[in-house]
Amino acid sequence: MAEDPPATQRRQQGNSRAYLIGRLKRSNQADLAAAVEAGTVSAFAAAVQCGLAKRPPSKAAVTHQARKRKIRLQAIAGGGLSNGEMMELWLGPSLNGSLFNSRQELEQAWKQHRDEIMARWGRQGRRPQIWWELEAPALGLKWPGYFNEQSYLYDAGALAAEEKAELERAWEMEFERAQAPDFTLNDGSGEILTGDRARGAHYEHHDIPTALVKRWTAARRRRERRSAPLVEEAVAIK
Repeated sequence: MAEDPPATQRRQQGNSRAYLIGRLKRSNQADLAAAVEAGTVSAFAAAVQCGLAKRPPSKAAVTHQARKRKIRLQAIAGGGLSNGEMMELWLGPSLNGSLFNSRQELEQAWKQHRDEIMARWGRQGRRPQIWWELEAPALGLKWPGYFNEQSYLYDAGALAAEEKAELERAWEMEFERAQAPDFTLNDGSGEILTGDRARGAHYEHHDIPTALVKRWTAARRRRERRSAPLVEEAVAIK
């Protein structure tokens, strides 16, 4: 029968000061951890700031003290958003709900940090969830799901020229890869696909826009028709 852990280990979990300081350090929040150890802020307040803990609803009201606490914590963390708030703008709120106290606060965070968030997660044909919520509707767009996001934005003309060209290069590489005569694909069902079925599944997996597939297929056929007489002539000479 396993022995119970020492009392000191049992206490260092959940919302205990030692446990939360350890979490802050493991989350690369050394400044906040140092502030907690120095008594500048409480361990729980620092954990809430980083998204490691959430205040009970009864304590979540925006009071004067809460605003002062948030300003102090953000100053320690560098004046920006907490890790948890950044993650929410990227991926959307967690199952526990939003870390922002109001819609207005959410929109203000996006307005102030848009450039930083777009530089991190608004590239390669991808957009953060906050973009889909606040900006996409004005463009007549709605979230198509992760697996169709790139082709959707491409077809909608919502990508910058450089981003569009980068995607086209990556897609064309995958298109050419599928042109091998012996190209096959395991679609995950246990069946090995071959020929056009394998190519079609490959295009879908890489989210290659249909218009590009048609364009590159037509160009490839034109090249093959032009080269056919040359191949026949070379064979005849031999």
